[in-house]
Amino acid sequence: MHPQSAMASCALSAPAVEQADPRHRRGRRHHLGCIILIGLCAVLGGARSLAAIGQWAANAPQHTLARLDARLMQPALGLRQAPSPATIRRVLTSTDPGVLTQMSTAADLAVLIVDGKSARGSHTRQSRAVHLLAAMTPAGQVAAQTRVADKTSEISALADVLAGLDIEGSVVSADALHTQNETAQYLVQERRAHYAFTVKANQPTLFRQVKALPWAQAPLLFTETSRAHGREERRTAKVLTAPGLAFAHAKQVLRVHRWVKEVCTGKVRRTYAYVVTSLAAEQADARRLAGLVRGHWRIEALHHVRDVSFDEDASRVRSGHGAQNMAMLRNLAIPLLAGLDRSSEPFSS
Repeated sequence: MHPQSAMASCALSAPAVEQADPRHRRGRRHHLGCIILIGLCAVLGGARSLAAIGQWAANAPQHTLARLDARLMQPALGLRQAPSPATIRRVLTSTDPGVLTQMSTAADLAVLIVDGKSARGSHTRQSRAVHLLAAMTPAGQVAAQTRVADKTSEISALADVLAGLDIEGSVVSADALHTQNETAQYLVQERRAHYAFTVKANQPTLFRQVKALPWAQAPLLFTETSRAHGREERRTAKVLTAPGLAFAHAKQVLRVHRWVKEVCTGKVRRTYAYVVTSLAAEQADARRLAGLVRGHWRIEALHHVRDVSFDEDASRVRSGHGAQNMAMLRNLAIPLLAGLDRSSEPFSS
């Protein structure tokens, strides 16, 4: 299937705000939206670098360039010209990453999964690899993404990635790195949102408290089983209220027991995960909380696909906003391709 056919069915909006164009107005020959859509189509077609996007554009047929509203050179003949590789590189390394983020029509922000990822190939001898923090919906749409400044951490960047989103009433799910009292206070008091944070030993006092809760007396409230990828898995959940817990706005604690058996070897693994949340019992039962925990893997799956299928860690793009914009093009492409895969399934009789 040709890339532009994907564009017809995707839930994306073309970046039409030319005020965001980093180029001088007098030097523009190609619309900003055209260049970015060319980048997206090229990534959909397998482009892994800025140079490959330039090659895709140079080889694009006239009907594709027309669909992407490329520059019309000869109106009488309908001939269009693709932007040069140099123009594509300049635009994708200098355009504000927020322009690409706004292309995603992630309207449902009831749950946001926050996690970070480094573009390992972007490191140099003088600087670390570009590290990006993203907020994704359970449907797989990246609602926001920001670059974590060098010599800082994801903790301080969480407020930045959520800054432009209306998250009042939303649930923000994050890993143990973000299990900080200041972060909990920011979400609940300043943004009127909720949190669901993993609890690990990086918060030793809190970790000891949640482990010491009377789990043996707590009833089993939720069980889920599955079999896939050569594994049998059973997950059970218990929930307790959290009076006096040493964490801001904590209302409940969830414990998930995960039992996994490798079918071929018979090897069994058992793990426990603890989650603290500001959601009260009347707002979220064990099933919903277990779903939040289960749903957090989706952003890790997105990062895995970016590495394995799109070779992100091999990319050497670092100049300007290049690494962040290339990552966002991949974020946009992955759910698009997943949607095409689902739409190609035969109709059931």
